[in-house]
Amino acid sequence: MHNIFKWAAVGTASALLLSGCGLIYKPTGHVLNHYTLDEAVPYSLASGDLNKTTCGTGLALSQLMGSFSRVINRPARTLLSTNTLAAMCSESQAQDAHLLVLRNLHNGNVDAARDNRIIAQRWERITALRRYQVFKDTERAYGDLGGQGCPDLTNEMGTELDKLQFLVGTLTSVQGVLSDIQANSTVGIPQDIAARAGRASQCLDNQQWWGVPDALEAIVWLSVPGNAPEGADPWAQLERSAAIGERQGMALAPMLYALAAYGQSDTAREKVGIERVARTYNSDTRPSEFQILNEVAYSQAQYLSDRLWMADSGHRTPLLALGTFPGDSDNSESDFNAEDFL
Repeated sequence: MHNIFKWAAVGTASALLLSGCGLIYKPTGHVLNHYTLDEAVPYSLASGDLNKTTCGTGLALSQLMGSFSRVINRPARTLLSTNTLAAMCSESQAQDAHLLVLRNLHNGNVDAARDNRIIAQRWERITALRRYQVFKDTERAYGDLGGQGCPDLTNEMGTELDKLQFLVGTLTSVQGVLSDIQANSTVGIPQDIAARAGRASQCLDNQQWWGVPDALEAIVWLSVPGNAPEGADPWAQLERSAAIGERQGMALAPMLYALAAYGQSDTAREKVGIERVARTYNSDTRPSEFQILNEVAYSQAQYLSDRLWMADSGHRTPLLALGTFPGDSDNSESDFNAEDFL
């Protein structure tokens, strides 16, 4: 009888303890959600360490904050940011594999190239899944993307964070469509998202956001046949947007110019875009509170540059030489000595 009372007491205490934890989880979730938006996101935006931000903060916070969907409403505004970072982390893995495909083709190793391509597709699929979730969280936070009218992007703190979140969510949604195409459309992201994102981009001030909204719209015009209005000139709009970004020290629009050229197999324009990214990245006018965005632009341009170098020469862009290309007169590799590496 004594043992029965003892175990009953233990059971009651455990139940009360678990109930108490349940009471703590909800306010903890709300506090962490607000802390992430108010402090962690601005801290990450000002960071200059892209790898730590995407593969550290992005992966860790996505899982932690996602788990609070079990006890409070899904923290969509937070998760669209953290999953955007997590997608960049997996995309970097895919890009490394794509570069190995080019190197093995350059060296005549077809089997190795085929294996690298499969690895790249696996990482592209993971990236597409994460970016599709960003699209869903963007719609959960701000309503139908590209629907009637524009969302209210003012927030309770009186900051511009929701405008930036909406811009990031819109841009990442388009990237998700492209990632899924690279993964043989195995995720099944609806391709009309690109056209909807193009319309949604016009809810943002092009001058305030470094020319990115108009650059994104122009890319959609180039990528989705029949989507451009009559008389529209996508390349002229991309040129104006890249110039705005360059003047303001933000390399995102020049990067989108280079990316659009890559998508159109226009190598001459692609090189111009890469050069503008390098020039903007190295300018003295970079907005320090958004440093990570310039790091993203530099990394994407470096990947495009690496593809050009790898296909031609079998190696990546030389260190700190973004904006130079194979065959440039000042890029002689005659001083390369393999014995220095032994």
